[in-house]
Amino acid sequence: MHNHIMTLRLWWSLASCSLVSLHASDIEPLPGLRRVLVLARHGNRAPNPQVRVVCPNFVPILEQFGVAPAALSRIGMAENEENGIFLRHRYRHFLPEGRYLYDGTYAFFSEREERNIVSTAAMARGMFPPGTGLEGFAPERPNIVPIATTQDGADVIMNCPRDGPCQHALNQDKARWAERHEARIYRKHAKLFKTVFRACGYDLEPGNITYKGKRKDFLWAAKAVMDAFLFARNEGLDHTLGGLIAESVIEEFNAVVNENLHDQIFGMPHQLTYWTGDFIPTLLTLARVPLHEPVNKLHVFLNHRELIYATAHILGIPIEFPNMNKDSLPSGCSLILEVYDDGVRLFFWAPSQPSFEQKARYLSSGRPVKDLFLRGSLLPVHPKACPLQGRVCPVRALASTFVEFVHKTGTYVQICNVSLEDTYFAKGEASLGIVETWVEPSPLAGGRNVSWHAAPSKFSALAHRSASSELAAPVAPQYVGQNSMPMLMLASFLLSIMSGYVGWYLGRRSRQEESHYNMLG
Repeated sequence: MHNHIMTLRLWWSLASCSLVSLHASDIEPLPGLRRVLVLARHGNRAPNPQVRVVCPNFVPILEQFGVAPAALSRIGMAENEENGIFLRHRYRHFLPEGRYLYDGTYAFFSEREERNIVSTAAMARGMFPPGTGLEGFAPERPNIVPIATTQDGADVIMNCPRDGPCQHALNQDKARWAERHEARIYRKHAKLFKTVFRACGYDLEPGNITYKGKRKDFLWAAKAVMDAFLFARNEGLDHTLGGLIAESVIEEFNAVVNENLHDQIFGMPHQLTYWTGDFIPTLLTLARVPLHEPVNKLHVFLNHRELIYATAHILGIPIEFPNMNKDSLPSGCSLILEVYDDGVRLFFWAPSQPSFEQKARYLSSGRPVKDLFLRGSLLPVHPKACPLQGRVCPVRALASTFVEFVHKTGTYVQICNVSLEDTYFAKGEASLGIVETWVEPSPLAGGRNVSWHAAPSKFSALAHRSASSELAAPVAPQYVGQNSMPMLMLASFLLSIMSGYVGWYLGRRSRQEESHYNMLG
């Protein structure tokens, strides 16, 4: 027992010393912190199962991941656990000490893909490591942390276009993109693609790709191979297929595929809107002061990369991580909002970046790779609506940015043609993509918010119960003239507030158009 306690103290000591050495360690939380909101991405993972078909020469490397295809890998677990360690250290003076308490202080919410749930569990483990849990249950004193998740086919918070009512819109947009661009892109880069797929051992051309009896577009297959290269390299595994393909060819291939993938799924503004669904209104509601139920101090949302990417772009948050291409999100990263009385401070956090050689050495020797992940990088970010010199960003500035963007694209409900008939299995209130009146900037104030006095949300801890928010009366336009039509359009969807709970809005949909194994994140 004494040895166990000493080991635990050493573990915390190493974590604390490493975290103190963060390059952003001087950016401590300000006095008066009210709540912390975290939108995290899953860590590194194994490639999708279709890589066995479209790149058969990769199969021996796939098996070295040690997990099932598409599952969170060892490196991924370490990345997400490090995020939890970081959060616990940074907010050590804000969050209560000791074990996990079932009192509503914390809320962990994961998109339902298995690797996302495991990533969330790894984050929770970083915050509440073994040896710090309830006494009297087991000698190792684990913390068993509850994790809420989404409902199959009913997700309008975390994964609206792949597991919610916007599936058809996403598939239609992807199909149109492939029809217009796929053949041209293949012709332009034919030599590169043939080199890569020759090394893979598969004759891949547009119109000649099937998987499990279904026709697939070229970019779907190319992405699977790109992911295989990227995930293997991040894992410390041989991503050159035993030297069959040069590093420079892999980098060129990844750049071409990634550019076109982003164009396919994010290229039109309305796609960003349906990727975020109801998440941004949920985030803004949680960030609004005065807080309802202020005991809720930390909310963690964990998802695929698409939600972080789309949220950042809608709110005008630049994505620029050190030593990475612009708009690239490292696996295991997170967007952090610190909530204060007068607004929020925003940060990106990235896990440590050990070298390929370090990871390979640890894996080959059987040493735990988590020992390589005791740092991380905290990067202050400034949305376009907030001045760089400001200490905090007013929540109403973020709300105005969001409403302005959705005004141009339409809500995800309008884009995806969602109707009340889609809610027949709904639990709790159904959301129709509508924001509160306090989020709506008034035309009388030149776009400034004048409804800040609206009734506070009855949002409850995500991990505890579903609660719908109090409806604020719709605000009728107080003006006439040439600018009235846009505001009438906005007023038309100010009819209710989105529900407070996550994922249970639109009910279970009977049709699923794509396997969850084919998720893009």
